[in-house]
Amino acid sequence: MLDKFQLKFVEEAQDNVAAIEEALFELEKSPDDNEIIERLFRSMHTIKGSGAMFGFNDLSHFTHNLETLYDLVRNGKLSVNKDIISLTFESLDYIRQLLDLGEGSLSDPDDIKRQQDYIAKITKFFPEGQTLTLSSAEKAALAAKQAAGAAPEQQQKSQGPKNYLVTFAPFESLLDNGTNPLFMLDDLTALGPYRTIAFTGQVPTVDKFEPLKLYTKWQVLLSTDQDVNDIKDVFIFVEDECRMDIAELPAGDILSNNDKLEPILLKAIQNQTELKADDFAAFKEQPKPKTEPQQPQNTAPAANKQNAKAQESKISSIRVASDKIDDLVNAVSELVTMQAQLNLMADKHDDPTLTAIAEQMEKITRQLRDNSFSISLIPLQGELVQFQRLVRDLCIKLGKQMEFVVEGGEIELDKNIIDHLKDPLLHIIRNSGDHGVEMPDERIKAGKNPTGTILLKAFYSGSSVVVQVSDDGKGMDPAKIRKKAIEKGLINENAKLSDKDTLNLIFASGFSTSEKISDVSGRGVGMDVVKSKIQEIRGEVSVDSILGQGTTITMELPLTLSIIDGLLTRIGGEQYVFPFSNVERILQPSEVKFSDNQLGDYFIYGGEQLPSIDLDKIFHDHPNDINNSKIIIVQQGERRVGMIVDAVIGEFQIVVKPLGRYLRAVDMISGASVMGDGSLSLIIDPGRLINYCNQLKLRRKQQQ
Repeated sequence: MLDKFQLKFVEEAQDNVAAIEEALFELEKSPDDNEIIERLFRSMHTIKGSGAMFGFNDLSHFTHNLETLYDLVRNGKLSVNKDIISLTFESLDYIRQLLDLGEGSLSDPDDIKRQQDYIAKITKFFPEGQTLTLSSAEKAALAAKQAAGAAPEQQQKSQGPKNYLVTFAPFESLLDNGTNPLFMLDDLTALGPYRTIAFTGQVPTVDKFEPLKLYTKWQVLLSTDQDVNDIKDVFIFVEDECRMDIAELPAGDILSNNDKLEPILLKAIQNQTELKADDFAAFKEQPKPKTEPQQPQNTAPAANKQNAKAQESKISSIRVASDKIDDLVNAVSELVTMQAQLNLMADKHDDPTLTAIAEQMEKITRQLRDNSFSISLIPLQGELVQFQRLVRDLCIKLGKQMEFVVEGGEIELDKNIIDHLKDPLLHIIRNSGDHGVEMPDERIKAGKNPTGTILLKAFYSGSSVVVQVSDDGKGMDPAKIRKKAIEKGLINENAKLSDKDTLNLIFASGFSTSEKISDVSGRGVGMDVVKSKIQEIRGEVSVDSILGQGTTITMELPLTLSIIDGLLTRIGGEQYVFPFSNVERILQPSEVKFSDNQLGDYFIYGGEQLPSIDLDKIFHDHPNDINNSKIIIVQQGERRVGMIVDAVIGEFQIVVKPLGRYLRAVDMISGASVMGDGSLSLIIDPGRLINYCNQLKLRRKQQQ
């Protein structure tokens, strides 16, 4: 079972893996871009160092070898090519598996063998003479083998351990993020024999002592065969929250020479002054090895400035668990209902003071609602890396040349909507790559660029977001789709369908025009999933295609799922809500002209003919009274329709509740809401209502 710190590491490691994956696509286009290579290297270094800190030893070991590969790249000893990038993608998949495994070290022999196989693939790219990075378990086995007298393969000459003076002076605020400095000291002293000094001279008296501040600093004399980078890795997560120096000392067995060492340590403890490399000059038996530049004592203010910037960055952006955001949105939803009750009470008692309070509460509630929903919105761009990877894999698997282009990736959507959108996008992009984009030679014959384009475009449309996936492939043939639909019994042979309706048959369950089944597509279980998933979130999906030019799948989605501004109406004695974002205007019957002065299928308004829907007739099977009705002009996409209702009650904030299992099949209703007086209102889905009425008219024409 992982503790909360390990879970935090897993979450951040997954973000780093996603960042590496995104950078790889950039690197594939610009293989000589040093900035991208450095970014990749830093992310790998972070995963490696943090993995070791939190006990994910095999993850750290594997990532270290991958990091070594890119260290060779950034030092100019290796050039990036397609094979290295493909191997890195494969390695990232394996890192994700290790993170999902949630264990510090592998124990199953098959898992160990699998990791060794992955590492072998990485080391194939190492130049001759480059040694493999060994895990701690492998180093222990190698040491035992050497002790037994066996000469290991590719053994390097040993130069013996080196001596270092490590200064670790954390800032007072280090404890704020949950870091325990003693754990880092444990990791440091695990690298070899050591002596430690704790400087406690800055610890205040009890009356001034603050438990959440850190007043101690440490110096460690360390003898180790590890290099300086391994020492730095111990402090990788607190680089901006401490002063850390590493100075190399003279070679030899310093720690065992107590006669010389004890006076030096005792003096430092008594005077509470830090040791310096020069204090160990007496141990010098040969020219002093080159030391790393030690930061001067006056660098602390600069470090403090750096720490302040880091703190400022943390304040401007924080990570919050998604379930906490869901709880906040749910609480605000309940507050909206309570606020509606307060409005009703204020109207009932006709008390000016209560009315003023209700109005102020409504203003605050609306502001809180908008803020809570903005918190739950995330950019679409962050979820698109996996689809770039999908297109790249399809190119390799299908032998095609394709480019994935994104427009409007900065558009923000509710997290729940994005979660529902992933599967539809997966199926659509897969079909675009398999069925849409042609092979390079076919595209050249058709006068096209051999590289096909799959475009994902997102943009706002009123209170909705439209997401389109287009390809410039061969398009769909309505005649072929119709033939397949008749063969599968989806439509009657005599059915008269427009090209648009024919194309929409691809969303029928089990429908596929593929002549053969592959591991990419062809089983007919893709586009029906797209439609059902989009409908679950009150969205609409449609298809447009031009034979020989390409196909576009359009999904229109709501911005949020929980609270909407709604127009409350009465139809046949029941209450119904229209999403206010779809309402263009409300008219009196006297402002329009119906055919023969009767409620019909259309009316004239402002010189324009608009279709009309009598909702009394749809929901309650009896026509409305033209003299006692209201007309609501609703706009859904490019369609404008007049909805005829008995009465308009007013605008309200509506908390959307899902329908029960018995009502889920009612397409025209997207949800329900409990009003302030406890009554129930059904929420109309204008898009589906319009589609239902169009299909109803079509069936009547076919029957005639």
